[in-house]
Amino acid sequence: MSAGATISDVRLTATHDGEAALAIELLFPNGGRSQVHINAEEAADVMAAAGVASADALVGHPWTVLNVRDPKFMG
Repeated sequence: MSAGATISDVRLTATHDGEAALAIELLFPNGGRSQVHINAEEAADVMAAAGVASADALVGHPWTVLNVRDPKFMG
């Protein structure tokens, strides 16, 4: 079974509202890449879950450290 995607890059970006966010690049075992954005509050929770003090230290962690919230589905 594959280990899944890992975090390969983290950059600071701005949301449409001008608030700070992190742009996180994921690298998949097959070489594919994807990018997700998380807001500052979620970034703090992700760093705490990963046990790191800075966003840069997330590089190399599995993508699963990003799972800090229950998704809210509309239905």
